[in-house]
Amino acid sequence: MRPVVVVITGPVGVGKSASMPALAGLLAERGEAVAAIDLDSLRTLWPDDPDDPFHTQLALTNLSAIWPNFAERGARWLLLTDIVEHPSQRSVYEDALPGALIVILRLDAPLDRVHERLHRRESGESLAWHLHRSTELHGMMTERGVGDIVVTVDDHDPLQVATLMLAEIQRYQEKAGELT
Repeated sequence: MRPVVVVITGPVGVGKSASMPALAGLLAERGEAVAAIDLDSLRTLWPDDPDDPFHTQLALTNLSAIWPNFAERGARWLLLTDIVEHPSQRSVYEDALPGALIVILRLDAPLDRVHERLHRRESGESLAWHLHRSTELHGMMTERGVGDIVVTVDDHDPLQVATLMLAEIQRYQEKAGELT
């Protein structure tokens, strides 16, 4: 079977980075070889590039370079956290990870819950930016129908979110005829 790449997306503050390690743990408990990458770690660079303000291309170039190392060591699953603003972005993951089954999984939560989380972790100008961006992304992702799978979370802890994600991924694989 081909590798499965789950791109975990959602507005900033929804819980992508918190739930990804829990999902990796559930997969590992099943005996699955899994790698997990927060794409922000592959795009951090100063100064910003006006033509690529979020360093998206840099992250994808870096991802293309390191995925073969994980695959050579047996990884069959790759979990990514990233912001997917439009369904057409699927092609950038297909280009970066040829031959993999790409699953875009959007975490969704009531915006007031997302804002509560952001108030707990951000402050000052950073809080203002994150509140604005989370509202913008929430509307954008909902309106554009981002996500092969949408998992609604509210007060769930990361393990509960991961359990919901894994159940939905398995349903998606069954429908696609892509069981691993």
